[in-house]
Amino acid sequence: MSFSKDIKKEILKRNLDDDSECLAFLGGLINSSASVYLEQEVSLTITTEIEELVDKINSLVNKFYGVNVKAEKCSPSQIKREDYYKLSLKGDVAFRLLFDTGCIKREEANVVRNFDVDEYLIKEPKDLKAFVSGAFVGCGTSSIKIDNSARLTTGYHLEFASKNYAFLSGLGHILAQFDVSAKLVKRKNLNVLYIKDAEQVSNTLALMGANDAVLSLQNEMATRELRNKVNRQTNCLSANIEKTVSASIKQNDAIELIVQEIGLESLPTDLQNVALLRMANPEESLEELVKLATFDITKSALNYRLNKLIKIANKIKES
Repeated sequence: MSFSKDIKKEILKRNLDDDSECLAFLGGLINSSASVYLEQEVSLTITTEIEELVDKINSLVNKFYGVNVKAEKCSPSQIKREDYYKLSLKGDVAFRLLFDTGCIKREEANVVRNFDVDEYLIKEPKDLKAFVSGAFVGCGTSSIKIDNSARLTTGYHLEFASKNYAFLSGLGHILAQFDVSAKLVKRKNLNVLYIKDAEQVSNTLALMGANDAVLSLQNEMATRELRNKVNRQTNCLSANIEKTVSASIKQNDAIELIVQEIGLESLPTDLQNVALLRMANPEESLEELVKLATFDITKSALNYRLNKLIKIANKIKES
């Protein structure tokens, strides 16, 4: 199951405390995902793969209007890759629901679609949170992968996608009231309101009441940070090993050339000792050579003398 679906299912488990929260949730959901028809008989349709949403909408509509929403289970299609549900409502109940949630309004003698966030719906902070929750259930997605075994490293990204700019713009203003910075962009034929900072995503999940999702996200953040730290250390260790091996090969080659061309006995005693130490331990690091030395020497002094042997070998090559 995707992280997005986990978030939505957790949101749907929450009990909405009062009527204003319920209507705000429905307003966010309908404006973000419903197909609304106002010609002839008023109707609305919502499609979803989440069975829990069917139960949620049914319970809320029944609570306010005393009827059940028509729910049809559909088989997978080219667009929907799994079983999905088509929920529909029409007639007077559909009109009242759309009007009560601010999704339609009267303009003179006409009834028109309204994509602006109705201030009547969001008088209290709890109503604002319910509206955001409904919007995410309707059109929210996340690219975050919570799967440590797969070693996935996708970014931290949460977004709301809709054709309706006014709706997403209003949603962005609501999020800003909770110090969540979201950017609104055009992507092909959709408008997208997105949040990409990990802490901002976590705050958004928290205001929607998806506390389990917050914990999952924080665990994923900690796991990725630890994994990155281990990778950095491993890369650093690998680089150091490669550097040590390269240096030791260069030093051994230089000493071998000196032995063949002029002999170690031609060198000063301090250089002879270092050359013999390296020849006896061709693969060890400088730290290990200092420990293995039978004479007193520091790491910097050992490095200096080995470099001097390389310079002597270079001069032999040149001559």
